[in-house]
Amino acid sequence: MSGKGASAKLEPRCSSLKRRPPWRMRRCKSSCAGPGEASKRSVRRPERKDRPGRGASMMSDRRKLLLVVVPVLAVNVFFGSDIYRLSKQRERIKEDYSRVNSIRYGLLSVDSWKERIQVVLTGRIADFRLSKAQEAVLREEVSKTLHTLISEAERMLRKPQSTLSGKIRKLAIRTFVDVEDIRRQVPAFTRAILDGLQKPGQTKKLKKLAQRGLDSYAAQVSDSPEDTARQLEVLARYRTEDRGEFNRLAAHRIQALESDISATCVLMLDSALVFLFAWWLARGKPELHGVLFSSSAAFALLLLAVGLALPMIDLDARIKSVDFLLWGGHVRFHDQVLFFRSKSILQVVQVLMDTGKADSIAVGVLLVLFSVLFPLSKLVSMEVYLRGGPKVRESPWIRFFAFQSGKWSMADVTVVAIFIAYIGFKGILSSQLAGLNIQAAYVEVIATNETALQPGFILFTAFVLFGFALSEILKRVVLAQPASVRSPR
Repeated sequence: MSGKGASAKLEPRCSSLKRRPPWRMRRCKSSCAGPGEASKRSVRRPERKDRPGRGASMMSDRRKLLLVVVPVLAVNVFFGSDIYRLSKQRERIKEDYSRVNSIRYGLLSVDSWKERIQVVLTGRIADFRLSKAQEAVLREEVSKTLHTLISEAERMLRKPQSTLSGKIRKLAIRTFVDVEDIRRQVPAFTRAILDGLQKPGQTKKLKKLAQRGLDSYAAQVSDSPEDTARQLEVLARYRTEDRGEFNRLAAHRIQALESDISATCVLMLDSALVFLFAWWLARGKPELHGVLFSSSAAFALLLLAVGLALPMIDLDARIKSVDFLLWGGHVRFHDQVLFFRSKSILQVVQVLMDTGKADSIAVGVLLVLFSVLFPLSKLVSMEVYLRGGPKVRESPWIRFFAFQSGKWSMADVTVVAIFIAYIGFKGILSSQLAGLNIQAAYVEVIATNETALQPGFILFTAFVLFGFALSEILKRVVLAQPASVRSPR
């Protein structure tokens, strides 16, 4: 009778469980437990003695995890800053290289043509020797000139003279000078003139006279002083004397910087694999998920920041070499840069904003909103959702950015767009530059397209893929939690 009364008294309490929230059910069940259940709980009590040891083990695992992820994050912060510094150095050198080797200061420069033609003509003057064919032509011209002079002299002598002295001089010349005999001596005069011109002393004088005329003409033709000053400023900054020395130094520095950037970029990508491997090891340890997710989100944020700050793509079109055969000498131009641009996403946004046009500003704002702010908000929301309580998890904004903002974020779209732009620009430039390739008897032109993807694109792509992985990890972590902790979907 007493048992029935006790059970009757407990029934109203147990029926109230249906109206109580989940987090109060444990307390209610303990208060509503019968004698049998109480005895079962009394049997489980000794298990609580092991909880201090289990808590110590959890703390030990967390410390071990922190000892791994904190140094990895610190090292990657250093890697990110180092890549940014090296990329800025490379960008400055590439811009200076494109400025010094611009077609404006090469194929389209008066000074460049003057220098090269002057070298060719100076060599021709120094190597001047009359060939048999040239000697025959020169003999014919000298002979014609002498006959013309004799005819002109005879015409002047036959002119009527008004003075007595003139008449006497005319009579004397006609008496003692035979014009036809002088004409017969023209070949001898011609040979004597040519022999005199071919003497070493006379040849040297002619070369000096020709060189002096060439130098005088070259001094009158030059580019604008502003263009020359810009060229000299860049050369002085690198402590080089001429364009050739600057090109060798710049190429060596760019190669060294690109090697360092590639190595550091590979290390950051390896760190992403380290975090994913850590998640695989901690898949059965829920107590480590919070620390590991926070460190993974911080690493993803680092990838985003570095990817946005670094150049995404280099657009580089140039004429590799031009070779003209002029007067027996070669006029050569090398690495004539037609077009060069290297911009990061943030630099593109800045350029759009600086235009001051409404459409450009709108594009810049949308680019920042969907490619920068949305991915950043997604990372923050995932972290808040994992560590927040039921009320925080039920927030529509947190749930939207944590689980549904992926369809609105344009980070993955940006990656695809940049890759398509790379393929498109490379194809267009290659097809256009192919029309400049010329191989003829007296001229040879080789055009090249050196457009290439840069570390900014690689790291931004790594951020997108790592973000996808974190989203999937968050879903699995939440599903593995007790129903009383999860927020209903």
